[in-house]
Amino acid sequence: MRIALTQKNIALERYHALSISDAAGAEVEVRTGQVWLTMDGDTRDIFLAPGYTHAIQRDGLTLISAIQPSVVRVEPPRPQPSVWNRWLERVWNWLRSAGEARARAALKRGIYLT
Repeated sequence: MRIALTQKNIALERYHALSISDAAGAEVEVRTGQVWLTMDGDTRDIFLAPGYTHAIQRDGLTLISAIQPSVVRVEPPRPQPSVWNRWLERVWNWLRSAGEARARAALKRGIYLT
Protein backbone atom coordinates (compact mmCIF):
# COMPACT_ATOMS: atom_id res chain seq x y z
CA MET A 1 0.00 0.00 0.00
CA ARG A 2 1.52 3.36 -1.04
CA ILE A 3 0.22 6.34 0.94
CA ALA A 4 1.43 9.92 0.90
CA LEU A 5 2.15 11.31 4.34
CA THR A 6 -0.48 13.97 3.72
CA GLN A 7 -3.02 11.34 4.81
CA LYS A 8 -2.95 11.40 8.57
CA ASN A 9 -5.48 8.81 9.82
CA ILE A 10 -5.07 5.36 8.34
CA ALA A 11 -7.29 2.37 9.08
CA LEU A 12 -5.59 -1.03 9.07
CA GLU A 13 -7.40 -4.35 9.19
CA ARG A 14 -6.06 -7.12 11.39
CA TYR A 15 -2.75 -8.52 10.07
CA HIS A 16 -2.48 -5.79 7.43
CA ALA A 17 0.62 -3.62 7.27
CA LEU A 18 1.63 -0.16 6.18
CA SER A 19 5.13 0.50 4.91
CA ILE A 20 6.74 3.91 5.08
CA SER A 21 10.07 4.74 3.48
CA ASP A 22 12.55 7.40 4.56
CA ALA A 23 10.33 9.03 7.19
CA ALA A 24 12.79 9.91 9.96
CA GLY A 25 11.07 12.35 12.31
CA ALA A 26 7.52 11.25 11.48
CA GLU A 27 5.35 10.33 14.46
CA VAL A 28 3.01 7.35 14.61
CA GLU A 29 0.10 7.52 17.04
CA VAL A 30 -2.35 4.68 17.62
CA ARG A 31 -5.94 5.90 17.86
CA THR A 32 -7.62 2.50 18.19
CA GLY A 33 -6.41 -1.09 18.17
CA GLN A 34 -2.84 -2.24 18.61
CA VAL A 35 0.09 -2.15 16.18
CA TRP A 36 3.57 -3.53 15.91
CA LEU A 37 6.18 -1.13 14.54
CA THR A 38 9.60 -2.14 13.26
CA MET A 39 12.27 -0.05 11.54
CA ASP A 40 14.96 -1.17 9.12
CA GLY A 41 18.26 -1.57 10.96
CA ASP A 42 16.62 -1.46 14.41
CA THR A 43 16.43 -4.70 16.39
CA ARG A 44 13.59 -3.50 18.64
CA ASP A 45 9.98 -4.55 18.26
CA ILE A 46 7.74 -1.67 19.29
CA PHE A 47 4.15 -2.40 20.29
CA LEU A 48 1.79 0.54 20.52
CA ALA A 49 -1.65 0.64 22.14
CA PRO A 50 -4.26 3.42 21.81
CA GLY A 51 -2.94 6.81 22.88
CA TYR A 52 0.72 5.89 22.51
CA THR A 53 3.05 7.52 19.99
CA HIS A 54 6.46 6.71 18.60
CA ALA A 55 8.80 8.89 16.55
CA ILE A 56 10.44 7.13 13.61
CA GLN A 57 14.11 7.60 14.27
CA ARG A 58 15.75 6.63 11.02
CA ASP A 59 15.29 6.66 7.30
CA GLY A 60 14.80 3.40 5.48
CA LEU A 61 11.82 1.08 5.63
CA THR A 62 9.39 1.24 8.56
CA LEU A 63 6.58 -1.31 8.88
CA ILE A 64 3.44 -0.71 10.89
CA SER A 65 1.52 -3.98 11.29
CA ALA A 66 -1.95 -4.19 12.84
CA ILE A 67 -2.27 -6.84 15.53
CA GLN A 68 -5.99 -6.06 15.64
CA PRO A 69 -8.14 -3.67 13.58
CA SER A 70 -6.50 -0.29 14.16
CA VAL A 71 -6.52 3.35 13.22
CA VAL A 72 -3.13 5.02 13.24
CA ARG A 73 -2.24 8.65 12.74
CA VAL A 74 0.99 9.38 10.90
CA GLU A 75 2.23 12.91 11.41
CA PRO A 76 4.82 13.88 8.77
CA PRO A 77 8.22 15.09 9.96
CA ARG A 78 8.51 18.80 10.58
CA PRO A 79 10.76 20.46 8.03
CA GLN A 80 14.14 21.42 9.41
CA PRO A 81 15.69 24.71 8.34
CA SER A 82 18.55 24.30 5.91
CA VAL A 83 22.14 24.75 6.99
CA TRP A 84 22.20 28.00 5.01
CA ASN A 85 19.13 29.37 6.86
CA ARG A 86 20.57 28.42 10.26
CA TRP A 87 23.87 30.13 9.37
CA LEU A 88 22.07 33.28 8.20
CA GLU A 89 20.04 33.36 11.42
CA ARG A 90 23.21 33.13 13.54
CA VAL A 91 24.88 35.93 11.54
CA TRP A 92 21.76 38.10 11.81
CA ASN A 93 21.56 37.57 15.57
CA TRP A 94 25.25 38.45 15.94
CA LEU A 95 24.87 41.62 13.85
CA ARG A 96 21.80 42.65 15.81
CA SER A 97 23.52 42.15 19.18
CA ALA A 98 26.65 44.00 17.93
CA GLY A 99 24.49 46.90 16.78
CA GLU A 100 22.67 47.02 20.11
CA ALA A 101 25.98 47.01 21.98
CA ARG A 102 27.27 49.83 19.78
CA ALA A 103 24.12 51.87 20.42
CA ARG A 104 24.37 51.32 24.20
CA ALA A 105 28.02 52.42 24.19
CA ALA A 106 27.14 55.54 22.20
CA LEU A 107 24.33 56.39 24.63
CA LYS A 108 26.75 56.10 27.56
CA ARG A 109 29.05 58.61 25.85
CA GLY A 110 26.10 60.94 25.29
CA ILE A 111 26.00 60.46 21.54
CA TYR A 112 22.55 59.90 20.11
CA LEU A 113 22.46 58.01 16.83
CA THR A 114 19.70 58.81 14.39
